[in-house]
Amino acid sequence: MSVDELGVTGFELEGDAVVRITRVVAAPKDLVFAVHTSPRHLPNWMVGPPGWTMPVCEIDLRAGGAYRYVFRAGDGTEMTISGTFEEVVRPDRIVATETWSGGWPQTRNTLTFDDLGGRTRITTRVSYPSSAARETALQSGMREGMDATYAGLDAYLAASFTMRLELVPVPVKDVDAALAFYAGKLGFTVDHDLQPGGGPRVTQLTPPGSACSILLYRDLPGLDQPPGTLRGLHLVVDDAHLARAGLLARGVDAGEVMDMGGILFVPFADPDGNTWMLQEMPPASATRTICRSVERSLVDTRRCP
Repeated sequence: MSVDELGVTGFELEGDAVVRITRVVAAPKDLVFAVHTSPRHLPNWMVGPPGWTMPVCEIDLRAGGAYRYVFRAGDGTEMTISGTFEEVVRPDRIVATETWSGGWPQTRNTLTFDDLGGRTRITTRVSYPSSAARETALQSGMREGMDATYAGLDAYLAASFTMRLELVPVPVKDVDAALAFYAGKLGFTVDHDLQPGGGPRVTQLTPPGSACSILLYRDLPGLDQPPGTLRGLHLVVDDAHLARAGLLARGVDAGEVMDMGGILFVPFADPDGNTWMLQEMPPASATRTICRSVERSLVDTRRCP
């Protein structure tokens, strides 16, 4: 396997007393530099063996500045890594001394970050005071420890790209009229109805059982979509027929149930003309079959799950 392959940690011995370690991660260089140099990030991934934490993370990121990391196991055992930065070139290079508690010899570490077009190669050159010191480190489980540390980094970087859709702005002419529809007829829960500092009104509601809310607005800075122009917001339901019957009973003018190849939709609109769909999805296995069948006749099967 190539050392530039994701998930592979490369180890090379240079001269008598240097270890060169490489790892490619799926994140841009600026972000990778930040997670290596900020107390906000380091304790979330550089924590050592399972069960350990980093309760102390002090970093003065400048030439001549110091750093100190304290690691703690579940039984209270502690280990400290500390050193001084000799060179800091953002976001390309860091040179620093490193000393571990417990009598380990001091090393001089050179850390570089290379842009690989959206990915980043991390290269660490660890210079030991002697070949014997290097051999002791290699025999201590250094390779396995670096692999585990980088696995934690990969997981942390992946989590940093998690995105949650939590709020959808809905443009309306009259917030009170819209509130009566969404809360009174659809049964959305009113989370907030505020007018901070006497400015624009902020009204947030959440559909029953949803993790995503809507924001009824007019005249909010940065939101200039005309009332009634939002199209096709979907509300997923277990039974489209029953949900449609419930809307009709609440006075909502819901359309007929439409069967789009096994996926059911019910259209309706709010008083401003913003349009919605109730959507009933079949089980996951059936969804894949339906998706492939429909998309073969419409677009490209690569868009299927």
